[in-house]
Amino acid sequence: MEYELIKSKRKTIGISISKELKVIVRVPMKISKKEIDIIVDKNRSWIDKHMSIMQERQERKSQNELSKKEIEMLKYRAKEILPQRAQYYQKIMNVRHTGIKITSAMTRWGSCSSRNSLCFSYRLMLLPLDIIDYIVVHELSHIRVKNHSKDFYNEVSKYMPDYKARELRLKSLQREI
Repeated sequence: MEYELIKSKRKTIGISISKELKVIVRVPMKISKKEIDIIVDKNRSWIDKHMSIMQERQERKSQNELSKKEIEMLKYRAKEILPQRAQYYQKIMNVRHTGIKITSAMTRWGSCSSRNSLCFSYRLMLLPLDIIDYIVVHELSHIRVKNHSKDFYNEVSKYMPDYKARELRLKSLQREI
């Protein structure tokens, strides 16, 4: 099996699969090539399994890539819908954000700054409205509680008692988007 070898001042051996679908083996400096080959061979089933998982992820991702036109449409919808949803919930929650920015974030749905400015990814427009509402309530709750403590989730649950179910749905939808 072909692999990229990285020797360094470490005590353990690590095997990973890169985004480019290459097997990367990280080992301590003094380990021999023969020992490395034995370890790689012993881990062949793990490597094959994870290589397959990474290939599936890449195929799904390429199928779900958006065109420039689709992205522009989603950004336009986000600029219309997200301020409306935030305004609706901030009245109910009796909080006030200082502004909303639409971003192109790929790994974060939303955020709330220390100055109560909200950022939302345009990718939210790929989600159902009840999940969008959960994310809006989540970020608005950070105006009162700036962390993810029990107090924070108590705040979220005041306005969205079913937030755990929505969170689970979001996690399952994330795999598809």
